[in-house]
Amino acid sequence: MFKATIFLLFVFSATIRVQSAESNAENKSEVAIEAKIQNIQQKLKILKKKLNKAYGQEQLLLEKLEAQDKNISNIVQKINTSNTQIKELVEEIGQINQKIGENKNSIEIQKNQIVRLLKLQIYLNHDKTLKMLLASPQNNSISDSKHQIKYLQNRLYNLIKEVAINIQELEVLKSSQEELKNHENLKKQTLLLQKDTLDEQRNIRLITLNTLKNEIAKHESKSDGLNKDQSRLQQLLNEIQVLLSDLPSDLGFNKPFAKLKGKLSKPVKGTYIRSFHSRRSENTRWNGVVIRADLGEQVKAIAYGRVAFADWLRGFGMLVIIDHQDGYMSLYGFNESINVEVGDWVNNQQGIATIGNSGTLAIPAVYFEIRKNAKPLNPNAWVK
Repeated sequence: MFKATIFLLFVFSATIRVQSAESNAENKSEVAIEAKIQNIQQKLKILKKKLNKAYGQEQLLLEKLEAQDKNISNIVQKINTSNTQIKELVEEIGQINQKIGENKNSIEIQKNQIVRLLKLQIYLNHDKTLKMLLASPQNNSISDSKHQIKYLQNRLYNLIKEVAINIQELEVLKSSQEELKNHENLKKQTLLLQKDTLDEQRNIRLITLNTLKNEIAKHESKSDGLNKDQSRLQQLLNEIQVLLSDLPSDLGFNKPFAKLKGKLSKPVKGTYIRSFHSRRSENTRWNGVVIRADLGEQVKAIAYGRVAFADWLRGFGMLVIIDHQDGYMSLYGFNESINVEVGDWVNNQQGIATIGNSGTLAIPAVYFEIRKNAKPLNPNAWVK
């Protein structure tokens, strides 16, 4: 028996050591991945700066436009936060209103019980015939009757006590309700200010964009500019493929992207206003599609994957690129705000950005591409 116990202790100790070693190895692996992601982010920043490089007045306008787009993105995120907070406050106020209603009902029920018990006690105290009957030696239930009267008196006392507690709780609930309503009003005022600021920034951005377009037109044709935009994107995608090759793959329970062909949902519900490979200018064509939607609407990832790029790129505005492994990537441009960062894992239909007009079009839309080994594929063959 002693030897068996020693053996079990040895096995248990060995198991703990193995689990501890596995846990340490897992932690080290996560730290190593995080370090690689930070390194990728740093390299992408340097590359983005190089890709966006221009000269003279054009460079100043580009920097101004990028700063304005990022500022708008931050304001939109604050507005989303405010909306979420207001929604939570409204739900909390609703719960308190329900508790107040329940509390009032309880007080009303208890008050009615008190009235009935008081009437019964008055009746018992003033009815002489009933008193004589209870006091009669022949009455065997006199002891029970006395107990019943005492019970009624105790019940009356407890009810009065419960009502007092409920009234006190009701006052606390009303105070909380008032406080939450004040907080809600302040949040709504903040939201209105944020929306005013957003409208102002959108107008300023439009002026900057038009000035930039005029400045670029002095030096190059529209086709040349668009070709350069596509070239910048191609360089970025090529670099991303190299950088991501170091990171481990992780599909989890998700299907490989290739098996999702024809089954994917569009990144946003809207109307196609530019189709794949349609003419964009004299000698350039669209490598993706443009879907028009309402300003501020959620742009959703078409499938599970890791965020490979989430930043501003000349010609595409606030751009998100998701790596779906096996060389597949999806791209979402022209966004107003971005909700994800490089290295984040995103699920199918998860919100990653909001509809904007930070690209080359003046109307709210998302520029959407699917690529395999950095080569554009027709998105219509992939989405329903």
